[in-house]
Amino acid sequence: MNEPELPERSGTQSPLITWRGVISGALTIAVMFVYLILYAGMGAGSEGYVQSQFPMMAFIPFVLWLFLNTALGWISPRLALNQGELLTIFAMVWIVGAIPQWGWMEYWVALMAAPAYMATPENQWAELVWPFLPWHVFPDTTPRVVEDFWLGQVKGTPVPWDGWYAPISQWFGVSVAMVIFGLSLFVIFQRQWVEAEKLTFPLARMPLELTSGFDGPRRMPDLFRNGLFWAGFGLVFLPILYNVFTYFTPGLPLNEFWTKASALELPRPLPNLTIRIMAPVLALTYMCPLNILGSMVFFSLLASVKIGLMGQTGFKVGASGQEIGAGGILDMESFGAVVFIAVWSVWLARGHLRSVWRQARTGIGDADEVRHYRWALAALALSAVYVIGWGVSLGLSLPLSIVSFLLMSIVFFVTTKLVAATGFPYLTPSWGNAKGGVFVTELIGSGNLSQRDLVSFKIFTDRLFFGNIRLPVWPALPHLLRIFSLRRQPKKVVTMVLVAFSVGFLVAAWATIKMAYDVGASNHLLVIIGLYDQITNLQLNPRVADPGKWALWLFGFCESAGLAFLRGRFYWFPLHPIGLAYQSTAGTSIYWFSLFLVWLAKLVILRYGGITAYRKGKPFFFGLGIGYVSAVVFSGVVDVIFFPGEMHVVHDW
Repeated sequence: MNEPELPERSGTQSPLITWRGVISGALTIAVMFVYLILYAGMGAGSEGYVQSQFPMMAFIPFVLWLFLNTALGWISPRLALNQGELLTIFAMVWIVGAIPQWGWMEYWVALMAAPAYMATPENQWAELVWPFLPWHVFPDTTPRVVEDFWLGQVKGTPVPWDGWYAPISQWFGVSVAMVIFGLSLFVIFQRQWVEAEKLTFPLARMPLELTSGFDGPRRMPDLFRNGLFWAGFGLVFLPILYNVFTYFTPGLPLNEFWTKASALELPRPLPNLTIRIMAPVLALTYMCPLNILGSMVFFSLLASVKIGLMGQTGFKVGASGQEIGAGGILDMESFGAVVFIAVWSVWLARGHLRSVWRQARTGIGDADEVRHYRWALAALALSAVYVIGWGVSLGLSLPLSIVSFLLMSIVFFVTTKLVAATGFPYLTPSWGNAKGGVFVTELIGSGNLSQRDLVSFKIFTDRLFFGNIRLPVWPALPHLLRIFSLRRQPKKVVTMVLVAFSVGFLVAAWATIKMAYDVGASNHLLVIIGLYDQITNLQLNPRVADPGKWALWLFGFCESAGLAFLRGRFYWFPLHPIGLAYQSTAGTSIYWFSLFLVWLAKLVILRYGGITAYRKGKPFFFGLGIGYVSAVVFSGVVDVIFFPGEMHVVHDW
């Protein structure tokens, strides 16, 4: 089977976005969110569907559509969707896949309703937090709004939506601005990443290959006619299918090879290592460059050694009373590396960025490019001003609002770029580095902020605003720009993004709030309201600017710079700064062994079979991923039919 190239690189026509595809995508989002939040949402393990930058929440409906559309192609070809329409659904569901549940919405809803109801004399929220909260972006504080939210309503009582309209509209508006800012940013950088840096975009290649063939006479994916694909599919699907049969005969032992993690015990002081083989990780990272795969594995294992040695020796960094241990040290080192990668990315793109500015300013160049760059630069500036102004409305001083927005954008930009480079869906920043918050609280010092600045800063940079370590929308954007041509259909690309986000945000907010009033949020959401305790802790124990932590941050920055220099100077140098930047995050710590297996398999295939064998092996790895998702779907269908109200956990971390 020939390897289909991404449209812009090969010169082939890119798939077209149609209104049928957009409407199908919007309906798919609505149905999936309502099911996940209102029906599966109370089941154990359902949060696993939104745990990555390419969540299972996006993968499942796409695979369902693949099989449904194949059946339609046989039964009624006129009703079957074409490749562009299937890819539209894929892109739209991915855009919002990290919004529901623990991806974002459960944090947002719970933290919005918590301060007025959960304040007690012991936690001191009323004295320390209330005076500085921007109450205009929170729901009404009357008992019928906040008390019923936590305790649940009497059946038949209408949800008090009037207490939620204002905050939903405000947070939705600023979130749309973040979507526009991200889309504009990636429109500007797209050519640089494709033509100069040659990012591989594995998460765009996989759906293209899986939908290749739907526009032909067979109306089915070409991969479905490849034996290696079905070999990989069966290798994963059949063991999980056996587990589904055990639902009816509980005495049978489970086959947990593909579904559970185990611990590899190491001698003290080294911490245990997690061994987890995740089929979608194997499938998606097969197209990741070898040096990046090896770097992620190497630095993840090195981080475990660092943690063990620092724990054994009691090594800490920081001024008296505000020391950080091994985890905080690695976070600070990694954040220095993240900031370097952002600076390095802009430096590598300096010629391209000058060209973008020159074309936008003078109008000289390709007419379509000039128009797109002008719109992108204008939208970038206006959306940035809107978000920064919104931060000021929360209570941030203007300089701190600018810094907060810049730090958040740096982390989101770097994570999104590296997801595009690796295809590793679990590439997430650490919680401390999720939006750059530690830079201000630990390096600048929370004690140097006013009380209002501190409260507003934590609201801006914590899990309330635009996700957490699972980034909404942004990771999907450069991939959809690789799949669909902005030149041919700019209005439809923008419309698709905005429709997807609008439907996803509003349906997720509606369903999550409704669930809370139906069953009482105290049964489900109490564990995620720690933000206000963090604020009071910083108020009672303010941090000062800390030279030791600055040294750590600069060390990480310089380490990353050194790795980049060595890679540029010596073509054989194997380590990439990405490994350092994400050395001790959840994704690399859990899936390092999966990454190692892909690295080893790819190394052997390329060494002994060359690029031809590598391409021939791709259907097998894709089959692993599709087999896993199909098994998860099959298990869910069995639960709905035979075990309503119960959920067997198949997919999790």
